[in-house]
Amino acid sequence: MLHYDPYMPEIQENPNEIYRQLRAESPLYYVERFDAWAIARFEDIWQASQDVVHYTNTFSTADRSLLDRVPAEMEVISSMDPPRHTEIRKQLFPLFGPAATRRLEPEIRKWTVELLEAHLESGRIDAVRELAQQVAVRVACTLSGFPMEDADYLVDLVTRFFAREEGVEGVGEIGLAARQEAWTYLERVTRERKESAQQRGDSMDIFLSLRGEQGPIELERAARHLTLLLIGATETFPKVFATGLLRLWQHPEQRRELAENPGLIPTALTEILRYDMPTQWLGRVTTADHEIRGQKIRKGQVVMFLYPSGNRDELEFDAPDTFDIHRNAPRILSFGHGQHRCLGAFMARMEGQVLLEELLKRAPDYEVIEDEAIRLKTEFVQGFSHFPIAFGPLHQA
Repeated sequence: MLHYDPYMPEIQENPNEIYRQLRAESPLYYVERFDAWAIARFEDIWQASQDVVHYTNTFSTADRSLLDRVPAEMEVISSMDPPRHTEIRKQLFPLFGPAATRRLEPEIRKWTVELLEAHLESGRIDAVRELAQQVAVRVACTLSGFPMEDADYLVDLVTRFFAREEGVEGVGEIGLAARQEAWTYLERVTRERKESAQQRGDSMDIFLSLRGEQGPIELERAARHLTLLLIGATETFPKVFATGLLRLWQHPEQRRELAENPGLIPTALTEILRYDMPTQWLGRVTTADHEIRGQKIRKGQVVMFLYPSGNRDELEFDAPDTFDIHRNAPRILSFGHGQHRCLGAFMARMEGQVLLEELLKRAPDYEVIEDEAIRLKTEFVQGFSHFPIAFGPLHQA
């Protein structure tokens, strides 16, 4: 009998089989204990993501029994609706758009080369902790104004933020403590920026200058916004990169082709993003009764977009469970869709392209050290927290 719950062990081990069953038998599935609906088909998620009539990102009117189990996003850009959301995003976009991405590319490449070459003598590197996460947090510091010397501390904060505890559904005491620690740290950093009266043209300046967010809780709100940018920059991309390395290692002929023809890397990245999306779901709240596939959704109910399921939808992709760097899918759900599409999408693609180019240039035959890889198993974000690779055959590492 088909059963889906975001916290069931099967989802945390390997969700794709359950997602396949949902698409076939119940593409709009009612999760009774949370009074929520899970959407499993690509087209349904795509359409709902751009529906501003029936859905809101403001969760204040929803039953929080489900939402309280995931990292809170209250008072941040991701939980806002137009026109406020549009106004803030318009101010931030020049820092994250294509032009800004091109400007930062030389720095991203310099960091990548330095990190790789620092590990060449040892013959191995943790592709998450010592490579992708280190590049990602440096990008976050540059764009958001965090002190670069605090990069390792920020990575540790984010890691603890997503920690899961045995027997606890969703965020436990460790994660809650890390979230509060992050807010306290970022309030201090923003206070120091404000008192210095310096303008650096980064995200911190923008959040400190937002109209309607001045007053006694100005720094608190800025810290909430910046926490979201920090997490978005340092958590998901390294997991995408690690699973991408895994799939290429499992398909050596495709890896060889990329090493010999780096021009294929942007297309390959789209497939990597489609095939193993870390974020299992994000939610909306319905603002009015409506129907999807004949099912009535009531006002105030939470709707969960099962992005990884949509990215494996047989109605959208031919042979969706086949990893193929030549697929070149015209649309995927890995950065979301609509007004809340990931702000850092262009930057993440650039990071992935540079990392793959430089790694394959130096280690086209890298080996995955499987027995040391650690996979994060949660209801919300999945992927590797440690992913060691050897630059050559393992007996030489």
